[in-house]
Amino acid sequence: RALARRLLAHQPRAHLASRADFKGIATQRAAMGCCWSFCSSEEPSVPEFEPLIGLSSTCKGDDVSLEGTVVSGTGSVLGDSPILQDKGYFEATVLSGGSFAVGVATRDSPLDSVLSPDKAPTAWTVTNKSSVAAGDVIGCAIDQADYPVQVYFYKGKQLLQQLSGVRGEVLPAFSVADGAVLKANFGNAEYSSMPPGFQGIIKCKSLL
Repeated sequence: RALARRLLAHQPRAHLASRADFKGIATQRAAMGCCWSFCSSEEPSVPEFEPLIGLSSTCKGDDVSLEGTVVSGTGSVLGDSPILQDKGYFEATVLSGGSFAVGVATRDSPLDSVLSPDKAPTAWTVTNKSSVAAGDVIGCAIDQADYPVQVYFYKGKQLLQQLSGVRGEVLPAFSVADGAVLKANFGNAEYSSMPPGFQGIIKCKSLL
């Protein structure tokens, strides 16, 4: 024991400090709930990035053209993932005026024309008739936390319209005609004005 004390006393201080630092780091990691081991050299896993949703290349009208998130031509296109969360939000910028609609619709909605509520009972949208012009940003907020399900449409912070009674599993919907061009925003750019309590749409992923 005496020999061990003498050897420990002559041990370099830098080495002792490094042991203390390592113990402190391990303690901090344990407090943070990290599954670390002194015998493991594995790095902590990085949470997988949640991909943004986009526009569907299959759920669209034949005469609709897509360039990234820009919609032109004639007809309608749906998002590539349904809105399953309680409170989801997305936007569309009107790049060029004409006939258009923005909102939500079921997968079986007719996609060969503009999805206006008076023509498509499976769509809940705001159209160009609602004081929206080129350059405006339309925000769509759907609240599925309570029944009946509500969808709110905004121009900036101004509430344009509120629709009630959304039924079934719905997806983001965009319609264009007569030269209208829309650009969808699912979070790939900063939102213009998202209402409190809402969040961008979370992409649905199968666990199978």
